[in-house]
Amino acid sequence: MKRTTVLGRVASSLGYPDLTMVSDDQRKGMRAFWLDGMFSSLSGAFADPYYTLYMLSLNASNAQIGLVNTLNQLVGAVLAFPGAAVASRTGRYKALVLLTGTLSRLMWVVMLIAPWLLSDSGAVWLVLLAWIGLSGINAFGNAAWTALSADLVPVRLRGGYFASRNIVIHLVRLAAIPLAGQLIYAAGEPRGFQFALGIAFVVGLIAIYYYSRIPEHGGAVTTARLGLRAVFRGMEHLPTFVRFVISHSTLHLGVMIAGPFINVYMVEEVHFNVGVISLVATISVAATLVGMRVLGRLHDRFGITWTMRFGLLIPLIPVAWLWVQHPWQAYLVEAMSALTWAGYNLGAFNLLLASTPNDHRPQYVAIYTTIISVVGAVGPLLGGWLLEMLDFGPVFTLSAAVRGLGLILFFVLVREPGTPPETARG
Repeated sequence: MKRTTVLGRVASSLGYPDLTMVSDDQRKGMRAFWLDGMFSSLSGAFADPYYTLYMLSLNASNAQIGLVNTLNQLVGAVLAFPGAAVASRTGRYKALVLLTGTLSRLMWVVMLIAPWLLSDSGAVWLVLLAWIGLSGINAFGNAAWTALSADLVPVRLRGGYFASRNIVIHLVRLAAIPLAGQLIYAAGEPRGFQFALGIAFVVGLIAIYYYSRIPEHGGAVTTARLGLRAVFRGMEHLPTFVRFVISHSTLHLGVMIAGPFINVYMVEEVHFNVGVISLVATISVAATLVGMRVLGRLHDRFGITWTMRFGLLIPLIPVAWLWVQHPWQAYLVEAMSALTWAGYNLGAFNLLLASTPNDHRPQYVAIYTTIISVVGAVGPLLGGWLLEMLDFGPVFTLSAAVRGLGLILFFVLVREPGTPPETARG
């Protein structure tokens, strides 16, 4: 991205790395990928924070909220390996991501028209199915997206590049989330949610355009099939990957026990309106920006696992929510949450890239996605079931305990990865 342009100067101020040593095609691809992230975030800001509230406005139950999150995880587990197989056998990572990106955004249109097609109860189920469809489609393309990301961005630039990309992603969310919240509040429910979904779809098409300008990956196409048995046998040579999956899946289980119900808690227990909830999301974005701007440079200097240790406060987040009774308390908790997650998430993505082999990376990303999805499916199911029988206190406390276990496993088991690993070929 040329620093003489206005966009280039903005990107540089966000930590975008110097790309003078990479090829012209790679430089153009990284620029397009950066802009894809910006517009994808802008579109998602009008939809992602409001799924649960949209369903609640259509009179969805807590059980349905838990069910949709569980099924989202399960469908991800089912479709991760087929998506990885298609990516690996064809080598057409970009084409697969473009197809799944277009189809997933069409699910927003289905959600938008659901109240026009069916009554409240029927509309809830149609929104639920479209939400599950969106998750499944994204899971199908996730291995290709991750593999192309690894091919596109050189290892030495990943910390600064992905941090700057994450910063612009959160900057646009910072502006768009409160705007979407005010739009929804002004238009009323569910009409406001429908307006927001329509905007999300249109802006999402711009993101697809920029992704289409990324050159196809430069790695060799895998023509030989690597069987499932060989994939798992190859994990014997990937200790960092295995240990990361064990610790991260445990942490993810804890997150999913309570995470889907935090918005429900704000609506049902402390009676926040959509305006307050959208501001909570905005605070989260602002705090993430601060974390990413600082940690992007520190990541390249001190390493991946060092950056992830900023997630030390993650177990305290659900317990802190039980203390919230007023909006300012929610803002403090969300700021703490965003800051502590910023370092962990930046490191986790780069750890996944660094701990998987260049050959057959889609298959190992699919293993990661499948395990995380299966484990994550248990969380909302367990959390929703406990919430129906008990209260938010036990659910959030259990979440904190499981998150703590996941972090302990990470601190004990995971070490900084070296050069990209190799696996035995099938």
